Amino acid sequence: MTTRSLTFVLSSNEKISFINDLFSLTKPRLSSLVIFTSALGLFLAPVEISFFKAFISILATSGLVGGACAINCYMEKDIDGLMERTKSRPLPSGRMSPNTALTFGLSLILSCLSILYIAINPLTALLGLTAAIVYIGLYTPLKTKTSWALFAGAIPGAIPPLMGWTSATNSFGNLGLVLFAILFIWQLPHFLSIAIYHAEDYKEASIKTHPGAIGIRQTVHRIAIYTYALFLISVIPYWIGFTSEGYRNALLVVGGAFFLYSLLGYTFEAGSKELLQWARRYFYGSLVYLPCVFILMIYFRYNS
Repeated sequence: MTTRSLTFVLSSNEKISFINDLFSLTKPRLSSLVIFTSALGLFLAPVEISFFKAFISILATSGLVGGACAINCYMEKDIDGLMERTKSRPLPSGRMSPNTALTFGLSLILSCLSILYIAINPLTALLGLTAAIVYIGLYTPLKTKTSWALFAGAIPGAIPPLMGWTSATNSFGNLGLVLFAILFIWQLPHFLSIAIYHAEDYKEASIKTHPGAIGIRQTVHRIAIYTYALFLISVIPYWIGFTSEGYRNALLVVGGAFFLYSLLGYTFEAGSKELLQWARRYFYGSLVYLPCVFILMIYFRYNS
């Protein structure tokens, strides 16, 4: 291979690596959840919307969240360098300059907000702006100051399905607000379970979490309370007449089983290996519970 060919190969690999790093700044796993929940809001809305408009809405919403995540990575680059699971990210590892991440994040946010405003409607753009401001301006700085930042972080995480709803209806609706509430409450035990099995990592980075602030036992207690609240809120679509009795009956099984599993945390000693395994399994269980509820909602709404 000639020197020129070798240089071309290295240059191509560097470009691919750079693109991968940019993509990682958007936190793809979080973006995939946004795609799913915003699409759900669009699908459940009582107004038909064209495929093109729906695609633009989901794409812009996901891009907006990705941009906010990139700014979050910029703001937390020093903190990420202290944690084992995040120290290899582009910024703490030194593979990317902070200014590049900041420019990338701001560009994504501004462009996606413009698209939502022009191509969808001002209300959806306003919701997106609110989500970005709360995530960047409230949740991110509060993480090192108080464990109650958890609630601030749940607000932008719950907005995407409502944005899907408003993209189709250009207004709030009962079910749109219920979708927001389900996502909001779901995130609380979901992230508390993460806080339990990553407690030491968060402690090293001085991130305030419930296990560090109120103890493991009280955190387990809150997981059980929030799981029960999630079950009750998940029943609301039936109470407001959106779903049939089939949804209610199926939810009694799914939600009841998930709540019972949350109670299992009481049987383990704080700091034990068994408790950490339970927290990890609860985390993955929450990832199963959410789509199950939404699938049931869709099925029993259109087949009732």
